[in-house]
Amino acid sequence: MVGSQGVPHPDDPACETGTVAGLLFLLAHPDDEIFIAGVTIAKYAAAGVEIGVVCATRGERGKTGDICSRDEMSRVREAEVRDAAQILGIRHLEILSYEDQMLASAPPDEIRRAIVVALRRQRPQTAVTFDPNGMNLHPDHIAISRFASDAVAAAADPRWCPETGEPHTVERMLWCGPGRVFELGAVENIAGRAGMDFLIDISPYRDKKNAALRAHCTQYPGLKKLFSDDTTTALEAFRVAWGPRPRTIPAADLFAE
Repeated sequence: MVGSQGVPHPDDPACETGTVAGLLFLLAHPDDEIFIAGVTIAKYAAAGVEIGVVCATRGERGKTGDICSRDEMSRVREAEVRDAAQILGIRHLEILSYEDQMLASAPPDEIRRAIVVALRRQRPQTAVTFDPNGMNLHPDHIAISRFASDAVAAAADPRWCPETGEPHTVERMLWCGPGRVFELGAVENIAGRAGMDFLIDISPYRDKKNAALRAHCTQYPGLKKLFSDDTTTALEAFRVAWGPRPRTIPAADLFAE
């Protein structure tokens, strides 16, 4: 469990949802959490929402950034994601030990069970993962999307892994948006042409997102090219994989009815 200092009591008015809702992100690598949803995580953690992340690999084939040796990568990247999680307010961080860049070869029964355990233990209202194309066609992103969809369905079915606890059905499963941030002026295009259902304004938590980016020291040079440090207001985008769409699209709250 990652520390959660600064998270208000769920009855605090700052909690937009009014309850301690839950978000569980099912991801492939350390740094995916910041890559797809750093501000979204920070926003909801600050509002008292329970945030969990399951990271399927330790990212041992990422760039070393001249910070460590290749043999040290697993240890260093695990430490980096734990630091980033502390900054963002992630309460539950589980790191699995599947091979980086080879996630598609993970035994389906084994990884399904691991994710089902996390879903039934954390009991999130909403699960989030990559879209079926992995956002940027990364094979590990595509693999975790497939495994996540399998496990979310299995977690709701008492016939699967009955020894792992009571079944749990998430209300929504979301896919992260395209692999770039968007200008606010393009809201209509994003919600319409790009089919996005939720748009989260990153401006209130930009500093926290940048701090979490820097925590991924080995990957920061590459990440910095994708996420500008300037003051341009942009968005994190999500679409409904299954479950109810919000009545108003695009919605600014992942828990909107």
